[in-house]
Amino acid sequence: MIEIKFVEVDNADLLMLVSALDSFFYDRYQDATLKYQKYHDLSQMACAAVAYLDGGPAGCCCWKPVDAVTAEIKRMFVRQVCRGQGIARQLAAKIEAHAAASGCHRAVLETGADMADAIAVYEKLGYQICEGFGDFTDDHAVTCMEKEISDGTMR
Repeated sequence: MIEIKFVEVDNADLLMLVSALDSFFYDRYQDATLKYQKYHDLSQMACAAVAYLDGGPAGCCCWKPVDAVTAEIKRMFVRQVCRGQGIARQLAAKIEAHAAASGCHRAVLETGADMADAIAVYEKLGYQICEGFGDFTDDHAVTCMEKEISDGTMR
């Protein structure tokens, strides 16, 4: 059974999952990951969620505001042993709904340009490749993506 819970940014399960995500990136990109650490500060997140599979922490996702109507999806991660069960889809839906309820109508994210599996997952979630945003405008090491998350009402 999958359960998604909103958590505080100092939640032990969230911190454990984020640490696993950081280790994944460090193993893959080594010191190049240091350039991106400033973008992952959990204290900047408007909302964080943890997915539990059969009671154990399985994945996480957060969002932070880019501007008044744009949410940046951050720290999306599902443990390798828990993948393929719809956890990413459920996490994304919960975080996007929270961002939309907070007045956002667009979600953006960035991922490694060479991470074909992650890009494919985001495309399945409805994201499309877009121009770079913010500090990622001219960063060729990342792929930026976007999605409309509004329910169609003006806020």
